Amino acid sequence: MDNGGRSARNELFQLLKPRCVELTQLALRDDGSPNSTKSLVTTTSQVLVILEKHCKRPDGAFDEKLAEYVFFPLSQMLKKKKKYTDHLAELIVKCIRVLLDSGWSRKIPLGLASQLLILLAFIVGGPPDEKQLIPEEIVSEGYGALVALFDAMALTPGGSAALVESATVPALGHCMTVILEGITDGPSAQVQLQALAALDSAWRSIKDSQALATFLPGTISGLTKTLMPATTARRSRRTLINALEVLERVLSSTLSDIHTSGIRNTVKIPKSTAESEINQKVFTPAWLKATTAQIKLALSNVVRLRKNDGPGVRQALNRFCLRILDECHETLFESTSLLVETCMALDEDEIKDDFFAEKTTLTDLAIIHPDIGELVKTTSYNWVTSLPRLMQSNDEAAKSEAIERLQRASRLVKNLGIDSAVLEDALGSSLRDSITLTLESLPSSAGLQEAEFNPNSQAVTSLVKHENQEIQFRPIIMAEESQKKTRQSLVGLVTNLGSREAQLKLGGEMLEYVQNASGPSLVAAYWLSFQSLQAAANANKEMDEFFETALTLSDEQEAMDEELMAYSQLILANGSEEQYDWLMQAIALEVVADRAMRLKKKFRPELIDTLYPIVQLLGSPNDRLRDHAISCLFLLSDSCGYGSASELIVDNVDYMVNSISLRLNTFDISPQTPQVLVMMLHLTGPSLLLYLDDVVGSIFAALDNFHGYQNLVDTLFTVLDEIVKVGSTSNQLQITDTPDEPIMDKSPPTISQLITLLSTSSIDEESLPYEPTPHQPWKSAATLLDEAEARTNSPSSSDNEEEGFPPAQELEPAKPTKIHTLLKNITSLSQHYLTSPSPHLRTKLLSLIATASPGLAGLQRTFLPLINEIWPVVVNLLHDDSAYVVVTAMSTIATLAEQAGEFLRGRISMEWISLMGYARQFKIQAKKAGAGAGSRGVFSEASRKWEGMIQLLCKVVEFVGVADEEFDEVVEVLGSVVWERESVRAALSEERGNRDAVWLVCLRKGVGGGEKRWETPTMDGYKFVDVLG
Repeated sequence: MDNGGRSARNELFQLLKPRCVELTQLALRDDGSPNSTKSLVTTTSQVLVILEKHCKRPDGAFDEKLAEYVFFPLSQMLKKKKKYTDHLAELIVKCIRVLLDSGWSRKIPLGLASQLLILLAFIVGGPPDEKQLIPEEIVSEGYGALVALFDAMALTPGGSAALVESATVPALGHCMTVILEGITDGPSAQVQLQALAALDSAWRSIKDSQALATFLPGTISGLTKTLMPATTARRSRRTLINALEVLERVLSSTLSDIHTSGIRNTVKIPKSTAESEINQKVFTPAWLKATTAQIKLALSNVVRLRKNDGPGVRQALNRFCLRILDECHETLFESTSLLVETCMALDEDEIKDDFFAEKTTLTDLAIIHPDIGELVKTTSYNWVTSLPRLMQSNDEAAKSEAIERLQRASRLVKNLGIDSAVLEDALGSSLRDSITLTLESLPSSAGLQEAEFNPNSQAVTSLVKHENQEIQFRPIIMAEESQKKTRQSLVGLVTNLGSREAQLKLGGEMLEYVQNASGPSLVAAYWLSFQSLQAAANANKEMDEFFETALTLSDEQEAMDEELMAYSQLILANGSEEQYDWLMQAIALEVVADRAMRLKKKFRPELIDTLYPIVQLLGSPNDRLRDHAISCLFLLSDSCGYGSASELIVDNVDYMVNSISLRLNTFDISPQTPQVLVMMLHLTGPSLLLYLDDVVGSIFAALDNFHGYQNLVDTLFTVLDEIVKVGSTSNQLQITDTPDEPIMDKSPPTISQLITLLSTSSIDEESLPYEPTPHQPWKSAATLLDEAEARTNSPSSSDNEEEGFPPAQELEPAKPTKIHTLLKNITSLSQHYLTSPSPHLRTKLLSLIATASPGLAGLQRTFLPLINEIWPVVVNLLHDDSAYVVVTAMSTIATLAEQAGEFLRGRISMEWISLMGYARQFKIQAKKAGAGAGSRGVFSEASRKWEGMIQLLCKVVEFVGVADEEFDEVVEVLGSVVWERESVRAALSEERGNRDAVWLVCLRKGVGGGEKRWETPTMDGYKFVDVLG
């Protein structure tokens, strides 16, 4: 030691000496009193502070001599350990640990080491024959001191051999037992980790194979107990990872192929020397055979950790299995299949950030050892064949794990290049059967068809809007939220299934199977064929960005795509929910959308055959299928370059209308066809009406042939009603360049009108030039007679033309627009169905007429004849048995009165007696319905009929006009309604009403029912009539 080292050593000695001398004296004079114990604790703490602060140094100044010097007072205290407190015992163990770490780290007296081994085992585990509750702090520090002790003995010359000497083996055995108890039954994770570190250090320090073989069974048993998943004693993540690392070192240091090569390759070992006789006591072929069998059982419990979701545990288990496969491949041959299966179940991506993963993987081991490659293939086949059985369970986590295992196995088989036709066939059949079993467990599709089609729903109206958002189909296979992970795993498996050729093969097999299948297996095969061919097409997605798709697609793949598309079009065009499950139609929609997304604008020609079948599904009673159709329309519009789904339909409206007309003309009456037309009207608006002439004709032809089917008739009139509603709002309904024809007003002029007429017809004398009054005719009578006779004898009108008298020509009125004609024809033809036995249909037709009237009234020369035509049927419904029909009839007649005006005066007069009779009847019924408890008030049928009559009478008086006697009768029938409602007073006070009569009635009763405010005047010689009566 140089001078610097001696100086540093002397400085340490000077620091330690006073404290050690004091501690020695206190230990020798200790009488067990509290004061003495307190002094010992204080001094020991001071020694520990000096050791931790000044003795943990790399220069070697604190050597074994100083360590022995410090240990002397500690040994005196240890002789009386039972008298000391736990705190003092903990301080002593800490001091010993520092001495072992720093002072005896490279050289420890072997005799002292044996004593410390016994001492520390006693401190940590207590006496062998009794159980004591030892504080956790002391136990943890004791295991830490054992770690330092075994490390020191491993570096001390002869230390490893001293551990297995006959005199030390019992103490070592007891120490190993204490360590294993700490691992399995430690009170905390910290204690367990320290015990694992002690076991690892002990196993490293023991070099003798005989001793290792002796301790191996107990060690494996203790570690297995620690690693087994249990609910009673849950281990921390760090404990499990460290235990796996220790177990790997125990097995590799004892049973590696290098260590066991001698006994594995020897049938009988000659006993020529004493050493060989000793080694054969335990480490024999028979022992190895029995041990490997037991280790296989232990490993079967350890690999259950692959279900542990703790961070790092699965990675640690993967590392453990790979290292055992690498180092103990021949020795633990019986466990190879178990370890290979575990490595396949654990994703190699999970250890991509691990350093070990960059050295050795299962793929590398399979290349080195051919039997591992065969095990990979066998395990994959077993997993494939067991998948349908697992898919029948209700455990979604187990299903997802099984599918993910298959995905990893498929990737591994692909990387190893050990593809098998048998394995591929089994995988396709297994996937089809698994999906079939999943579909069979679904509820009946009839339970899903409860929601009726609503053309005003948000989903349908959203087709008009174009929002830049990603559109995706809702899942149809494993559609529940709880099955989301399972579904994603299944799609991932099909997408990453082997090579592109394998995906094409699977798609072709499933397409062939579809031709003769039925039920859930048909759906499963169809879905698998689509997914596999889609995955094969997406495999060249990056290449498609630089080349034409036709260059990257093989002839086989293109033929399969065409076959799949043709089959999908067949399902959409001819399919119904009686022929095909709705899932088939949903998959067909996905096939069409996928093809459109790949072809982009080149897909537009195929819209001729596909667009109408897709739109037709918007009328499906299955809401999930409707959602699928809506998503498909969004994707088609985006792929084909349209701004929205509405624009897509409008641009291809000729195809759509032709398809609808074809079905109607062939009497292919399905509920979807009218609903599609209604939806198209909602999306496109009035622009579609220009194409619907033939469709309307086909609808009425269908009504003539199927008029006995009430539901069908109602559905078809729903379409006509929608046409009328849309057409009434069209700006193409009116002829904008010609003025509206006024209705002839035959009412007598008022005083104000006469004054206006006379004032505007006065002649301005200055504007006319002066002419003398003629005193003889311009022509004689004879001349006039001759000219008349000549015109009479003229052979043709051509002579007149030659003489300069052209024939009179009448100006042709402008032709009505197509929309106007369409609405007029619908209104006219609808009258024939107002006699239908269905009150609902009669009500709908009346509403249709009321809706069409405001739009048609702009062209009086066509509107008035139409009114004349439909009036008898409409007015006859005032006598209907259904109260709701009567109310609707009165509302319709009120609308006609508002639009036709004076034209209806004669017709109203003919119905006046019955009209007033109904008015009085409805009034009496309304009063009775509003009286008494439990009445429905204004919501009763009688009240609604009375309100309808009030509205009708007001419209007739306001727009049609009535005679004075009839007006008085109206006022009489309405009674208090006149002065109670401002709207009624205003209607009766209009131009065709009688403002004075209304004023008089209100004056008599007082507006709002107030007191009389008029007194009859008096004058001598005169008598005034009391108008207030």
